[in-house]
Amino acid sequence: MGWSASDEHDANVSWRAATLRRRIIACSVVAAMVVNPAPGLTASAAAQATEPTVAPRSSRTKIYTILGAILGGAIGLGIRHGSGGNSASVIVGSTLVGAGIGFAFGHEADRTYNSRYRGVVPLHLTSVNAHLEGEPVALSADDSLVAVGGSAGVEMLPLSGAMEAAVLRARGLNSIMAVALAPPTGWLAIGSPAGLYMFPPDIGPGALVRSGDVSAIAGGQQHVFVAVNDRIEIAPLSDDTARTWPGITMASPVHALLLDPDHGLLWATTDRNLIALRTSSDSLVRVGEAPLGAVGLRLAQTGDTIAVALGERGVQLFDVTDPTSPRPVATWTIAHFAYDVSIDKHRLFVAAGPEGVYVVDLSTTPMRTLGLAHELGFATALASRRGYTYILDRRGVVLRRVLSDF
Repeated sequence: MGWSASDEHDANVSWRAATLRRRIIACSVVAAMVVNPAPGLTASAAAQATEPTVAPRSSRTKIYTILGAILGGAIGLGIRHGSGGNSASVIVGSTLVGAGIGFAFGHEADRTYNSRYRGVVPLHLTSVNAHLEGEPVALSADDSLVAVGGSAGVEMLPLSGAMEAAVLRARGLNSIMAVALAPPTGWLAIGSPAGLYMFPPDIGPGALVRSGDVSAIAGGQQHVFVAVNDRIEIAPLSDDTARTWPGITMASPVHALLLDPDHGLLWATTDRNLIALRTSSDSLVRVGEAPLGAVGLRLAQTGDTIAVALGERGVQLFDVTDPTSPRPVATWTIAHFAYDVSIDKHRLFVAAGPEGVYVVDLSTTPMRTLGLAHELGFATALASRRGYTYILDRRGVVLRRVLSDF
């Protein structure tokens, strides 16, 4: 049987189709390797990295645009060969269409990534979790216990070991807004719109010792410092009668308190200021202050550095070597909203609500954002103690514990 012109044409068409398929497959393989590296390469890169870096991932817009152009060009080349034409416009048009499609997909991928991680490295931190009751809102920790306050009362958990709720105290107390532990005595202080309640160590009923809308508490060895509207007072641990205690009145409502026992100071934030106070006789005197420019929601301290969570304004760091004149040294503004802060040695943790928890390295100048642990949930409160950081996840109704020096 002879070889006709029709047979030759069919063979050429088949050869061109096969060549086109091979080119498309090859380009697809290259694209897959660029977007998703081989597991061995990923593991090798991870093994070489000692800690996360702040460098953002490669732009998916650029990568997808290039790959789209390559695939589009390959398809255009195949179409031109298949049709037997010589026009370069087919290749150019197909390349442009492929580049446009790649750009659209890449831009959407980058937009989604940046809305979640704000251009920082995603952190995948392993946590030990304890499920909570009710709606938790407040968190406090000392060297042995963690206290979580909310609509169910205050759940007391051991600082280390298994994360199991050991004791539920203050059951039925409505609208708990603040909790504090008073080391080493073990007294528990609870703040609510009704007032300040004190509970003895381990077991026993509590007592209302100060009526009024309590916004913040700090526990000391012999006293509890309580903020009621614009006033800060000193209440003894063992009193069981409601009264007004000696203290000092601020110019605006008090939002957060932090006790610095090493320097004998009490730090407070108001609507616009960071204020240093010191006990004098049975009351408080103002030592120094610095403007914040926003409401100071929470405080954390390491050595002579204080971090203030400022909500939409991020976090501001102060050098408080001289408490009479706190000096602002840095501002961090990556999170949409900074709910709370904690510090463990050289690492700053920022609770950013639905974004999760940001981790910042304070040992470098300027400080470096190590990444965002998005998987830790809706983080609204933090406490760091003895190498661990505790995160209150209000979405999952869970208390999470992670290693601070991961």
